[in-house]
Amino acid sequence: MYKYLILPATFMIAACGSNDSERASGSFDDGDGNKGSYSVRGDDENSETVIKSDKGEVRIATGDKALKDLPMDIKLYPGAEVQTSMAGMGEGKSGAMLVFQTSDSVDDVIDFYRKQMKSKDITIKTEVKSGDMQMIGGERADGEGVHISATKSPDGGVTATIIAGGKS
Repeated sequence: MYKYLILPATFMIAACGSNDSERASGSFDDGDGNKGSYSVRGDDENSETVIKSDKGEVRIATGDKALKDLPMDIKLYPGAEVQTSMAGMGEGKSGAMLVFQTSDSVDDVIDFYRKQMKSKDITIKTEVKSGDMQMIGGERADGEGVHISATKSPDGGVTATIIAGGKS
């Protein structure tokens, strides 16, 4: 569905400038009759690229701008450094992904999110442990779902990913 949005997004991320003003904007045609627009704001550490078409909208953010894309009112792990995030909407559904790093353990990260999921009425339906990776996944009664994975990094820290989706 969003195949024609990926290429412009790749080019636009590279266009980020040195402040929060709009650095680039325009329109595109993917050659298959799909048309849209894009805008890029921010700098190398805090940027946001927005791509819109008649199929929906995709927002790719880094740094502080990524925090607004946290799905289902899930909070960022304390002291974590956001690497990137992506959110999209279309055809009555939405989805988001956020990647972060922390120096804490995989167990600490998963325990933190297990407690959050319970407090937000998200039923845990999946738990996976494999080597240095753990993942939990759950769903609300309304069908919104979230999966959180945490993997020990070679440097001793943890890289974690939050993926969520449901109705928009």
